[in-house]
Amino acid sequence: MAEITLARVDDRLVHGQVMQVWTKGHGTNAAYVIDDATAADEFMKEIYESTQSTGGLAIKVFSSDSIVDEWNKNQFGDDNVALIFKSIAYAKKAVDGGVPIKELNVGGIAIKPGTTKVIESVGLSKDDAELCKALDAAGVKVYFQKIPSSENVSLSAALAKMG
Repeated sequence: MAEITLARVDDRLVHGQVMQVWTKGHGTNAAYVIDDATAADEFMKEIYESTQSTGGLAIKVFSSDSIVDEWNKNQFGDDNVALIFKSIAYAKKAVDGGVPIKELNVGGIAIKPGTTKVIESVGLSKDDAELCKALDAAGVKVYFQKIPSSENVSLSAALAKMG
């Protein structure tokens, strides 16, 4: 059975911080991108899946439904996988579907109107805050951190920033 070495929400999906910094030293050999739009766009899916990172990680693209199907089919096979979710909602859907995520790193959600900046790289909306609370209630440790060397902000501290 596979090991989930990282579960991260990052709306930029695959980039250097994820591929080089977060996966180092964990035996990760695959990155699974979970985004409905990317999974539905055959051209973009092909670009992601035909590219291997400089670290040699295989990249696979799944929709928020198909990641649950993949887990239920074979528990991700022999992959030691980093799950990269486009949104907190997709991570919640995976957990609700039985994907055993113990910790969720929220590291990249664009700061825009209607969100509160909880760390340098994350703007949290009220809806996303509610999803985080639900994940926490389901036993998932949710934390906010851009890169491993930056400050790790707990869910409770992030929620306190929202008022």
